[in-house]
Amino acid sequence: MMSFRRCVKLAECVIAKYIRLSVEDTQSDSLSVETQRLLLDAHINNLDIPNATVLEFVDNGHRGTTFERPAVHSLLELVRLGRVNCIVVKDLSRLGRNMLETGYYIERVFPLYGVRFIAVSDGLDSAEHNGGLGGMEVAFKFLAHEQYSRDLSQKIKTAKRAKALRGEYIVPKFGYKKVNNQLIIDEPAAETVRLIFELYSAGGSITSIAARLYAEKRPTPSEYRRSVENPVCIWSKSAILGILRDEQYIGTYIAGKTRCLDVGGKLVPVPESEWIKIPDHHSAIVEKVVFEAAQAKIGHKRKPPHKATQSTITRYSVPQNPLKGKVICGCCGHVMRINVTRNSSFLCQYMRVATDAECHKLRMLGSEVEAIVLERIREHARLILNTDPASPALQTEHDAQVRQAGDAKYALYERYVLGEVSAEEYLEKKVALDVNLERAKLARASFMQESATKEDYEKLRQIAENALDATELTRSVADALIDKVRVYPSSRVEVAWVM
Repeated sequence: MMSFRRCVKLAECVIAKYIRLSVEDTQSDSLSVETQRLLLDAHINNLDIPNATVLEFVDNGHRGTTFERPAVHSLLELVRLGRVNCIVVKDLSRLGRNMLETGYYIERVFPLYGVRFIAVSDGLDSAEHNGGLGGMEVAFKFLAHEQYSRDLSQKIKTAKRAKALRGEYIVPKFGYKKVNNQLIIDEPAAETVRLIFELYSAGGSITSIAARLYAEKRPTPSEYRRSVENPVCIWSKSAILGILRDEQYIGTYIAGKTRCLDVGGKLVPVPESEWIKIPDHHSAIVEKVVFEAAQAKIGHKRKPPHKATQSTITRYSVPQNPLKGKVICGCCGHVMRINVTRNSSFLCQYMRVATDAECHKLRMLGSEVEAIVLERIREHARLILNTDPASPALQTEHDAQVRQAGDAKYALYERYVLGEVSAEEYLEKKVALDVNLERAKLARASFMQESATKEDYEKLRQIAENALDATELTRSVADALIDKVRVYPSSRVEVAWVM
């Protein structure tokens, strides 16, 4: 990896400015995306690095306690490819608030790839610390940022739980609306809830209820909440069962069903015995006797004991289809479920109740899909093997163009300093040279971000060779080459490739 100083000398420097704004940060103007951008741009200009290519990465609305952020992923990928020489952030907390993970990148990863790291507001520059940012000052800053996140998280949790114990932390369910911090029945949605209980109590199945809701064009909870103009009205089994099992429809307030394991961590379910429940908290949509009857019926809808202990795959000894999870309906765009039987087929279950839909009861044998996809893979593999990789000479050409444009600009400046050209002539020619330099830098940046490395291409060629020799489709080949397989009526199949 080229060192930062050598990069500057050769006019090949790529500077990445990283901006992060969490939901809580929106309350402070000093942390806005535009404010951070202005601060970073000013600092980069003061670095006085000629001919540098500046890339921007923005994570808006993402917490700093985890590195599961799209823009930071893209930035770190370019670092691993050796395509970034310097990273500039407002302060350490913008990159991350987790001391161990953020410190690992600053102290280990960035120095390994020769990347200079600058935190402007904290006054920290790895070029002044032999590549790292060691020292007690940085450690205390990390601890302060991490402790701030933990304290804020704990305060929010405590406040929410206190309000929940009083029945004041209200998130209205489908069928209710929040008015002056009170749950009021939302009659149009409540009518749908009553219909679901009524049909189920009368002996209707979940599928028949979904068909009835579709026929009457009753929007799903998400469609109703978003006020969709032309709702699809396809109700899932889980949505209907969720309503049938929810005690809030008999007037019981429920909260505390999940909790967060750590700051920015995932939510985990809480045992029902630990839920916060307040009976007769709000007006009921369904009578208690109707609700209890529904619970009794749901309890009887279980697998027979002789089938519960043996899965379908075990009974039929059918191997898992290598395309499972990749086959989607070309009409509605939903994943097609595969039924595990001797003649397993991919089915479009989403539109099972929509009798007027183009993909209603769309079905295609799994073996037929596999055979078509395998043949397409072989065609794609031949194309890969007959295509030359991105030429290293093209990278050199882009670098040369940037270098030449920078040298021309510097030569013009030298002539101006020596008095060989007038100020007017210098300014006039400088405009044209600036345009050429910017065009060359943009072309090189685009090439750097989009072209595959030689190593990646060699791996792809090896996968293609293995695919040509394969007699059957395997999961490893499918994962390496296939993004999605779209199935349409009349057995039409389209394959979307990973690369």
